[in-house]
Formats: sequence, C-alpha cells, structure tokens
Amino acid sequence: MYDDPDLCSKCGGKCCQTHPCHFSPSDFIDLTYDGLKAEIEKGFISIDWWEGDANPESDDLTETFFLRVKTLRGCTVDPTWGGRCYLWTRESGCPFNYEQRPKGGRMLIPDLNNCKQLYSKQDCALEWRPYNNILYKLYEYYL
Repeated sequence: MYDDPDLCSKCGGKCCQTHPCHFSPSDFIDLTYDGLKAEIEKGFISIDWWEGDANPESDDLTETFFLRVKTLRGCTVDPTWGGRCYLWTRESGCPFNYEQRPKGGRMLIPDLNNCKQLYSKQDCALEWRPYNNILYKLYEYYL
C-alpha cells in the first residue's frame, strides 16, 4: 500500500529508529494463546498496552493489550513509548519484505522529514480488544 523502498532508503530509518511497528491480529493465522505464544517465542515481539480501554465509548478495561516489535531493550513485556526497532539495522533496514511487515509497517508513509503512521497505537489496541484476555494471560506468563 505505501511501499516506497527508495524513499525509505533515503530516510535512513528515522521511523524505525523512533518506534517499532505494531502488529494487527490480521498479521497472525493462529490467535489462540498457544499460537500467539509461539509467535512471541520467535524473540522479536513485545506485549504492550494502551492505558485504559482503547474504546472511547467504554471503560471496561484497565489496559488494552496489543503486540508490536520489540525495541532494542529486548523486553517481552514493554509498555514504553518509542525506541529503536529491534529488527532494524543501518546496513539492511527492515529484514521483512513489504508483505511480511506488521500492519504498522505497511501503514507507514515514509517521508524525509516526518513519517506518517496511519495505524496508531490506539487503532492497534482496538483491533486487539477481542483478544485482550489471551494477551493478558500472555502478559502474566512473561512478566
């Protein structure tokens, strides 16, 4: 959708150096506890959360959990904002081709001055909301 390797190359990974991509549930085939645990065990995924319920019309949840690529901190449970993508390197950029990238990477419009993210943390948390119980159990497991 927004794949522009030349512009990404010119940018030098400014976006990737400030925040890793968010995953959508649609990025995974198996959304069960065991399926998501197997994905997290690959070593580059963090559990993060939106403070409170990401749905502005509800206040059911104290946190709305979602998955994203780890930062260089390398923590599996990591609610921090920002940080360099765990997978990005100066030499080769993103190891994933466009189709393999998390939705957050596919929905990023590269720009030399300020990349634009069309898939916000709140958007991501809302998509993960139906899986909050599973992600909470994974959060407890990795805590």
